[in-house]
Amino acid sequence: VPFDGFSDPPYVDVSPDGVTAGFDLALPSVAVGVFSLENISLGADVRVPFLGDALTVGFNFCTRDKPFRMTVMCIGGGGFVALRLSPKGLVVLEMALEAGASLSLNFGVASGSVSVMVGVYLRLEGEEGSLTGYFRIRGQVDVLGMISASITLELAMKYEFATGKMVGRAAITVEV
Repeated sequence: VPFDGFSDPPYVDVSPDGVTAGFDLALPSVAVGVFSLENISLGADVRVPFLGDALTVGFNFCTRDKPFRMTVMCIGGGGFVALRLSPKGLVVLEMALEAGASLSLNFGVASGSVSVMVGVYLRLEGEEGSLTGYFRIRGQVDVLGMISASITLELAMKYEFATGKMVGRAAITVEV
């Protein structure tokens, strides 16, 4: 094995916690008429810890950092699914789906965009889990590349299965 491991798609990572071997495979985009599916990937890995924990196997369709994008006309969205299993059963299941619309304008000296998204995020970890629904509006403007500003409003409701509680959260982020 070369010193830098394997090249993509297969890889081997050795850390003080254990060895992880797996692959990530990018698939080509699909576009038919007004429908497009982009940024598609598949992955799988095996983690062998040096001490304590059991061996785990993971599978994913896209990732949290690089979700798939699906567009039908001007409506779009994306998401991912990740699963990790051990001989004892489910370690973690994580999935998210998001849908919404966006509009961008460019007048040469000024450009801007606005997007509205609605999504759901599910995380099951061992005996615990949570389900989060959210609504996000984002606007951004740029003038002559010298002045830019953005504002994001996010509303979220999270239900925690273990406690039976629902918690709401609202956040406004302004960047200049």
